[in-house]
Amino acid sequence: MTIKALNNFIHDRKQARGLPLTILNTTVLGIDADYFFLQQLSPPGKKEPLLHALGGLPFSLKSCIETFLQGLRAAGIKPVFVFKGIQLYKNERPFARPDIRQQKRTDAWEAYDKAKGETAVNIFNEIEPIPVSEVSRYAMKLLNENGVDYMVAPYNSWAQLVYLLKHEKKFIDAIYGPTEVLLYDVERVITSIDFAGGGLLWINKRNLLAELGGLGSEQLLDLAVLCGLEFSSPFPLIDQPHLTGTMAVRSARDLIRNFVSGYGAVMAYEENPLVKESNYVDTYRRAYCAIKYHVVYTDKGSLEPMVTENAPNDIHEFITQRLPPELYFYLTKGIVGPEILNALTSGKLIEVVPLDGGESLEYRRFLSDLESMRSQSLSLLTQPLNRFYQAKRVHIVYWYDRNNEHEIPHRLTPTTYETVNSWNVHSNVLDPKLAELNQKEVNLEFAVVSLDDEKFAASTITPKTPSHLLETSKEILANTYWRFLQLRSFVTPQHTLTPWGKALVTALTASRTEDLFAEPLIVALELIRFKALTAKAYTPSYTGLPIRGTDVEKAHILLIARVASLLPINHMPIGFSGPLSRNLLSFNSFVAKYSQIARTLIETTVFSLLANSDADRLAEDNAGWAKLGVSLPFTSGPNSGLGIAMKTYLDELCGKPEPTDSSEREKMKEELKKLFAHALDVVGDIERGFRLWDTVVEAVKVAAKEGAMTNAEATAFTDADAWVQQRR
Repeated sequence: MTIKALNNFIHDRKQARGLPLTILNTTVLGIDADYFFLQQLSPPGKKEPLLHALGGLPFSLKSCIETFLQGLRAAGIKPVFVFKGIQLYKNERPFARPDIRQQKRTDAWEAYDKAKGETAVNIFNEIEPIPVSEVSRYAMKLLNENGVDYMVAPYNSWAQLVYLLKHEKKFIDAIYGPTEVLLYDVERVITSIDFAGGGLLWINKRNLLAELGGLGSEQLLDLAVLCGLEFSSPFPLIDQPHLTGTMAVRSARDLIRNFVSGYGAVMAYEENPLVKESNYVDTYRRAYCAIKYHVVYTDKGSLEPMVTENAPNDIHEFITQRLPPELYFYLTKGIVGPEILNALTSGKLIEVVPLDGGESLEYRRFLSDLESMRSQSLSLLTQPLNRFYQAKRVHIVYWYDRNNEHEIPHRLTPTTYETVNSWNVHSNVLDPKLAELNQKEVNLEFAVVSLDDEKFAASTITPKTPSHLLETSKEILANTYWRFLQLRSFVTPQHTLTPWGKALVTALTASRTEDLFAEPLIVALELIRFKALTAKAYTPSYTGLPIRGTDVEKAHILLIARVASLLPINHMPIGFSGPLSRNLLSFNSFVAKYSQIARTLIETTVFSLLANSDADRLAEDNAGWAKLGVSLPFTSGPNSGLGIAMKTYLDELCGKPEPTDSSEREKMKEELKKLFAHALDVVGDIERGFRLWDTVVEAVKVAAKEGAMTNAEATAFTDADAWVQQRR
């Protein structure tokens, strides 16, 4: 993020200076990941306007990262990416700031429903990009595959970058990032790189201070706080409709000149109704101290404020409550994400409105049902921590019930860890089974299928032996997956398969190895259990439902399309073009939310295993820890693109005179290629969607046979399967 008003001032006053890119040859460049992704994915021509209508990740994300890395290599520059960590303390109520994004989404869908496609796209294009936190795990995986170093800062990334720059070991030589970098003892920051033109843009702090009328470095910090930061609101007398951009900066500058400092200006207006009502004096103090005494992760593995001299003793009042150093280490390596840590340190978990609008009662009920998974995650996280965190209350606040807080209980008896700590399987048991199943690495599919062997399952009941702990990433991953599967009731505490586990094994055994269906199958079965994957239209008023055929046929199409939408559509690295479906976007909200919660549960399972000394934590090196983080599943959820393609194919086929005729299906293939012109292989993707459908139907049959589903629930799938066989 950048200080928007100051950024506008810099742009208006042409403060950015150009230099040839060759000046960075043989250097190490520290890159603020949030700034980089916003800069790469937001500008006209790069922004994908329909991302808010599809869900998922930008189609151009992979290409964007790899093209940038290629440019750096060609210029002889070594990158180090730094991602943002835990949110700083916010002294404000949840949803206190208005969120105009959902209103714009609603306006865009209304335009789309009226066949005003271009208007809809333009409105979608006005919406801010998706949060960088939603792409960070996938980005880390790509960086790891490309051999690029990265870390997650304990809190804000720009302070961590300054630490790396100013350290006596000079971990980096320059910073590519936002203007916040200049709030520290840094003379310049690179704000843009142009590989095609062979140049870069940078801002010189001295020149900027001169342009601001000779302000000092401390006064620049005052000005930034008055103008508003990512984690604090602007000074109320500046936060006015008529004071935007450069005018807001000038107003802040004049206040500082008149009252010597920002704090002096704030105190001078302490009794002003706007200042008093907003409690801005406290906001200012917290924001100022949060910058000046910002906490960074040191090369010794400890946390220290940027300025230790005269640092206050109550840093936790404006940063957050301190966590154990070991937990920060796992955060820096991407093993544990910041989302669950935000909830623990703040005591609040904020559930924002999903992309579709979240109007369905089914989705709201689904969120309530997910609280049990969140309880498990918090229990795993807090059990090895001190009593303060074990007893700390965490509440969830929903966008549709923002005045009420719902506690997420996590002091469970027995603890979640105690229910799964019988999984301590070593390589001497693991390796022969991997060889038998012809598996090269441990993944979710191996973890499930291996337990179909009752003799092997019995051998996995392995209490911890302090003299013989788990050591390798392979051992840690396998035991993490088994513990996760037990927590999600695919496996019993006796390490045998439950009815749902048997259904999952049957489906995976029936699928092609190269299809890698373990994740989408787990999501499918979980959503079936949560009563979310059904043939019912949650919000009938939403656009994009099947419109042809009988009501029964429409229900079949919707169910099959929802299953297909568990897979991504392979697409060119450009914005989507084709029909949209707000109804399938609504289902994508279920998929995305479950994937997010499942990922958190797996991360906290890893942490619990490590923090309870079930593994030798000194056995891995830095590369091994990073590899562990990017090996975890549920990196990102799919978009609704393939579901839309499947719905379009079956719906259009229903309108043909002979929908089961092979010639009609061949014609539809060609029509699909035209409708989804930027898809790489829409026909192949739909065929893959049908293969996933086959495996889900097989799982449903087993679940019904084992008594895990009612016959009525299973019939919805088997009837749809019988109907679709001649339409594939």
